Amino acid sequence: MAPVTDVLARIAGTARDDVGALSAAVLAGIDDGLPELGRDPRVRELVVGTVEASLDAALVVLTGGGDPDDVPVPPAGTDLARRLAQQGVPVTTLLRAYRLGQAAFQQLLITRIAAEELDAGQVADVARELSSVAFGFVDRVSEELVAVHQAERDGWVRRRDAARLATVNAVLAGRGGTPAEVEQGLGHPIAGPHVAAVLWCPPEAADHGRALERAAGAVGEALDCPRPPLLVAPDAATLWAWYPAPSRSPDEVAATLGRTPPDDELLAALGTVERDLPGFRRSHGRARQAQAVAVAAAPGARRAVTTADALGPLVLLGADPDLLAGWVTDVLGELAIDDEQYGRLRGTLDAYLASGGSLAAAAAELHLHKNSVQYRLRRAEEVRGRPLAADRLDVEVALLACRLLGASVLRPPG
Repeated sequence: MAPVTDVLARIAGTARDDVGALSAAVLAGIDDGLPELGRDPRVRELVVGTVEASLDAALVVLTGGGDPDDVPVPPAGTDLARRLAQQGVPVTTLLRAYRLGQAAFQQLLITRIAAEELDAGQVADVARELSSVAFGFVDRVSEELVAVHQAERDGWVRRRDAARLATVNAVLAGRGGTPAEVEQGLGHPIAGPHVAAVLWCPPEAADHGRALERAAGAVGEALDCPRPPLLVAPDAATLWAWYPAPSRSPDEVAATLGRTPPDDELLAALGTVERDLPGFRRSHGRARQAQAVAVAAAPGARRAVTTADALGPLVLLGADPDLLAGWVTDVLGELAIDDEQYGRLRGTLDAYLASGGSLAAAAAELHLHKNSVQYRLRRAEEVRGRPLAADRLDVEVALLACRLLGASVLRPPG
């Protein structure tokens, strides 16, 4: 019996004489498993070129003409990897194409091996040698093509995102063109209702890119939107989003996602539901206002989701915590002291004002007797140093600031 490699080399040599039929059979195997690769003429051309070059290289190796580790990746293969990456086709599709091609190639050669005058043990030995060489060749080529695909995908995503961010900034500045031109430039619907969001996390947070994408998905699910959002990243730790046709309100999202940020890192600010191109800009502006207030909040008062609707007139005061803290103290006096006693008085006063001045409603909300509420209200006026009637609206806004911003606008005790 001749050595296994000699037998395999002879069979591979006969296959080289019929490489056209071999290529057609391998392509048919890939087409059956991945018909989508044949829809783009350029991709189809590259698949054909990759198969032909790979078969030629593999048969050269099998006939003893080279080492599998030294065979270069076919240029058509690297071009195919780049093309698929640009189209957003996952690298698993490229790997599956190679595996399908390998399977078809091995099956054809095993059929030839079986036709030889060999006993069962010899057939097994030759088939094992074929499998080892084919697997080594495909494994090495696949590894290189994965790297090419990833590099191209990363570069293409960066270029796409940079262009999209430039377009978004132009639209926000009022230079984006007509609604139809904006839709074409962004690849995102502008007509109809949408709500903007800003999501962010500390720059030192681990793997914040993936975390931001997960948070964007959670907000979209809570809004119950029929289509994916438009996402752009103005920096590495921030994501801007526009969600089309939300079925739920931003305040419902805040209630759904809860008070505590996921991983204690991610935060979101939602604008108002607005319509069409002017609303695209306006909702984003409101989301940025909500973000500014959320950033100014003390860590203990920070919420997972801050909505523009929840800010009320607080947005008119700006988000500078020092200036706002001074104004809160002017309005509330010693009620602005950050301790448990004054906190209870602020909470009682807040509930009373929110109920429209109803002692019964405030008592029900606070689970207190009406007399206890009345006592706390008198005590709050004493601590403040003046009655509520003179500047009730200012008091309500100051209490809203205390509720949303916490210690950032309160005076330390003592």
